Amino acid sequence: MLELFFKIAIPVSMIGVVTLISHRYGPAVAGVLSAVPVKGGPILIFLALEQGPQFAATSAAASLGGAAGCGVFCLVYALVCRRVSWPLAGLTAYVAFAAVWALMLPVSAWGLGAAFVATATILIGSRRLLPHAPAVARRHSTALTDIPARMIAGAGMVVFVTTVGPYFGATISGMLMTIPTVAAVMALFTHAQEGADRTVGVMRGLTHGLLGFASFLTVLSATLVPLGLAPALALGLSIVVIVQLIELRAAIRGHAIEEEALPAGLEAAE
Repeated sequence: MLELFFKIAIPVSMIGVVTLISHRYGPAVAGVLSAVPVKGGPILIFLALEQGPQFAATSAAASLGGAAGCGVFCLVYALVCRRVSWPLAGLTAYVAFAAVWALMLPVSAWGLGAAFVATATILIGSRRLLPHAPAVARRHSTALTDIPARMIAGAGMVVFVTTVGPYFGATISGMLMTIPTVAAVMALFTHAQEGADRTVGVMRGLTHGLLGFASFLTVLSATLVPLGLAPALALGLSIVVIVQLIELRAAIRGHAIEEEALPAGLEAAE
């Protein structure tokens, strides 16, 4: 029972904090913070404790394909959300995620370094291809309604992967871990409540966290077995901090540009 409590409490609290920051400072800054593995970190910790470091390391390596797929998920959703409704946009983006993860499977056989390089290339390319969107004001009357859904999605995925994943092996556990649940909730709620332009901005913001997350997965995959859980986790989080300090500078600069682009009086409407 205590173990189940931590499986639920850790991702719920972390996702809640990131969501509140998103509503306060914008999606770009929250995207940087989303590199802190609010969902993947707890999953890997519990997999290491319950299934052993080697199992968790293999899952982390397999998750790199999913991290790349998350970048493409954001790209595809941003590209189609102006043309179709949110259910169809979500379905299309999920298909793109699955296709990229499947294509990355053979790459992982080439080694961890090759998988990371391929993932980073896909993530950077996806970010560059993202469309731009005019700055729009947030609607605080609806903006906070997605917090419970994000929390439930994150906690549910942690419990699901750590319970069901071991029956299917480390590779499938890694894939399940990176299914874009929180990103999908953020995209779908924003699209339905605030429109396509705001959704494109949210998708752009989320991509700021994916390179740090991929770095975290790579470090954990390489160090879990030789170093053990605690040192590997500390090293992985340290790498995330370094990568995201760079991303944060770019995100804040982009957020400032967006605020300057708002027409006079629009900020007051928030």
